[in-house]
Order: sequence, then C-alpha cells, then structure tokens
Amino acid sequence: MFRLRFRPQSIRLQVLGIVAILLVVPVLVMIYDILFASRTDDQLFNDMQNRLVWMGNYLGQEMEINLQEQGRVDLQRELTDLLVAQFDHLTTSITGSHPGIRCGLYLTGEQRIRVQGFLHEYRLRAPETSEQRYRRIFMEVKEGIEATLAADKPITRVGQTWDDRFLEYLVPVHYQGKVVAVVWVEERLHPIFARSARLRLLIRYTTLGAFGFAVVATLVTIMTLVRGVGRLKDGLLSLEKDLGVRLPEMPGELGVIGRAVNHLAENLAEKERLVEQLRRSEHLATLGRLVTEIAHELRTPISIMQSILEAVKPDLEKNAEMKEPLAILEEQVRRHNKLIEELLNFGRPGDAMEPVDLNKLLAEITLSGESLLKQNGVQLITDLAEDLPPVKGNRDKLKQVFLNLMINAVQAMPGGGRLTIETSTAGEGVCVVFRDTGEGISQEDLQHIFQPFFTRKTGGSGLGLAISQEIVRIHGGSIAVESHPGQGTAFTVFLPAKNNGVGGIINGADTGH
Repeated sequence: MFRLRFRPQSIRLQVLGIVAILLVVPVLVMIYDILFASRTDDQLFNDMQNRLVWMGNYLGQEMEINLQEQGRVDLQRELTDLLVAQFDHLTTSITGSHPGIRCGLYLTGEQRIRVQGFLHEYRLRAPETSEQRYRRIFMEVKEGIEATLAADKPITRVGQTWDDRFLEYLVPVHYQGKVVAVVWVEERLHPIFARSARLRLLIRYTTLGAFGFAVVATLVTIMTLVRGVGRLKDGLLSLEKDLGVRLPEMPGELGVIGRAVNHLAENLAEKERLVEQLRRSEHLATLGRLVTEIAHELRTPISIMQSILEAVKPDLEKNAEMKEPLAILEEQVRRHNKLIEELLNFGRPGDAMEPVDLNKLLAEITLSGESLLKQNGVQLITDLAEDLPPVKGNRDKLKQVFLNLMINAVQAMPGGGRLTIETSTAGEGVCVVFRDTGEGISQEDLQHIFQPFFTRKTGGSGLGLAISQEIVRIHGGSIAVESHPGQGTAFTVFLPAKNNGVGGIINGADTGH
C-alpha cells in the first residue's frame, strides 16, 4: 500500500516555510491592489468624463443649431437673451435628472455667467448670496474659459479650490464664425473619491514599507534563532564527548536552555566524580587491608632473619671476608623493614586529629631537609601566607606528606634547580604548593602517579604518592598535580581549615580523589 512519508526538515527550512506561507497572501493582495484596484478609479473617472463630454457637446451643439434657426441677430441684447433662454431651457432637464451636475454659460459680449444646478449635493456649505456665488464660480472656472477661448475648441480640465476638486468640460459656442459664448458642464469629485488615489498610494507604500521591515525583522530573528540553535547543537555534541565542556552564553530563552544544560552537565560531572571517589575509596580500602596482611606475613620471616643476623654478627665480624656480605645482609634487612613499615602505614587508619599550623610544620621540614637541598644544588624559595588558618589533622602524617613531596622534587632535579613552597588561603581551606624546575612528568605517567606501586625511579617502592594521597584524603582534602615535560612539576595540596569539615577542589581535583 502506497503511503506518503514526510521527511523532517531542519528548523531553518520549517520556519522559513511557515513565514513564506504567511507572507504569500498579503503580498498577493497588495499586488492585486496595485495592478487592478487603481483601474477602478480610472474607470470611474473615465465614466464621469464621458458623461460630461456628452452633456457639454449636447449643450454646445443644440445652442448653435438654435442660433442658426433664429436667423440673423444684430443686437447684442437680443443675442444675450436668446443664449440665456436656450441655456435655461436645455439645462433644466439635465440638472433635474442629474443631481450634482452644474451647468454654466459664459457670455463673451457681456463677460458674465449664468449657472444652473449645484455641485454640492453631498454636503452642506456656508450660506452665501447669489452675487457671491456667481463671483466664486466665475473665479473657479475663469482659467478654463480663457483656455477654451484661446484654443477655440472643447477642453477638459480638473478644477481645484482650497477645499474642493471638480471635473469640468467646456465647449465654445459659435455664431457667424465667432465665439459668442462658452458653455460648460462640471461635476464635483467627491472628497473620498478625489483623495482615494493619493491615499491609496500612501497606504500602499506605507504598508509595503512596514511589510518589508517586518519581513527583514522576521528573517533576522529567524537567522538569530537558527544560529543560536546551531550553537546549542554543537555544544551538546561536544558535551556528549566531554562533560567538562560548557555551552556558550546566549541571550533569551536559548540562554536559559544553555544554562540549564550546563547545570545538568555539572551535576553529571559531580555524580561521576562521587562515583569515582567511592570506587577509589573502596579500592584503597581493599588494597589497604590486603597490604596490611601481606606486611604482617612478611614481617615475621624478616624479624627472624634480623634476629639470626644479630646473633651471628659478633662471630662473623672476626672473619674479614664476611664483613662485606654481612653489611649487604644488614642493608637488605633494613630495606625490607622500611618497605614493610610503608605498607603498614598505607593500610593503617589515621590517628587522632589536632590543630596544625602548616607554616610552622613546613618551616621544620625545610630546616631538617636543608642539608639534602644543598647537597643536590637545589635553591629553596618559600612564600608562606600570613594569618594562615590552622588545619585539623595529624601532624606526623602531614609531615610525612610534605617531606615526601620535597624529596620527590629534589630527586626530579638531579642537576640542581629551584624548589618553591607556597601557602595560601583558598575558600574554606588552605593550599600548599610544591613547585620544582625539574624534568617534569609526561601526560601518560600523570594518569598513574598516585596508583600504588607505580614508580618512575629505580629502587623506588611506588607507595610514596599513594600513601600521601590517602593521608590527604583522610584529612578531607585533595592533592593535584600539574606538569609538562621539561617545564617542572607543581603538586598542590588542599586541606580544609580547622572549622570546616569538608574538602575542596584544587585545579580540577576534588576531595578524596
């Protein structure tokens, strides 16, 4: 069975299609008005003109015929009376059957006019005397009379006063080869009709202008909307790959949507962080228990070996050949005891907490490590903030963290360098930064440096940073690292202040990370 299927288009095409449909009908109406409606006015004007031409020619021809039938008239008075009588007789029927038609007669010999009918059938006018009316009408038609006498032929003209417009048709009346009179017929152009053409043109162009402005404004709005939706789409596609990406700021409703999406992304990232924190905590707890059990199992044989070595040491020292093997055995026993102690520290829960002044603690550490720094050619620079709030923690554990970071920095600069230790207040906690100018850490190794037993040094246990991170986590803080090969490394430790029991975020690393 055949079925119509409509493929969804882009929002740009959908909006443009809707706007096009909405604009077609008004545009067609305007085109019709411009092309066809004006013809109606022209047709009405032509009908009026044809009617006046017929009436004017009728009056002129009839009056000339009547004059010819009367024969020769020598006296001007008799000619005038004859013209007036004929005019009154002919125009009575015209003005009676056509209200709004005014007929006039201009007598060239006496330069006076005769009027029959009224133009203003459609509105009241201020009262005026007959003499005033004749004088006004003569002034209105004077220009047409002069043009007719000069041309000696019928003419059509549109007369105009300060408040009126009218169409008139003037015909010269000949007698014995001379123009003895001018007869005219005129009809008033109604104000609505008279002004319709100008008003319609004004309305057309105003409407078209407003219409064009609306179209341009609509298209600009559509393009802005489409551009905003495109940015929103690109941002969502990037957000799908990386929750750290944020949508750009946008005005209006799209900006509200963008901010809502950014807020959702932050919540999702926080959720992932908490899940990762929980997973790592469980992993470290399991690993701690395993390491503790292994350390206890290793400690027993090592203790036995150490006891036996101490028992036979006095006798073996008498033999010169046994001194060197004896020293090697003692060194290996000490090394394994140290490793076991580190394993036990990794799996051992934290001790009681107390207020700790980090500036004083760091001063003690740098003082005790002064000889180590000099031996390796490392210059120490300290920038300790004043009025640093105390933190709640285990002094020995924190000392172990900072000492480990200092030793790692020295080992990263075998040819000497500069170690900078800084403290500062950060939000509701304290930051401690160890920054060296060493060889740096590759991006690949950065992902693993806090994992237990991962080491980049020959002979290292790989537990120093893992234990340090666990100690900091127990304190409710976080430790972050930033490094580039050849540009040194910076470790940042965040610890909550004494009155704040929650961790913070440092350079993207969160508490318990």
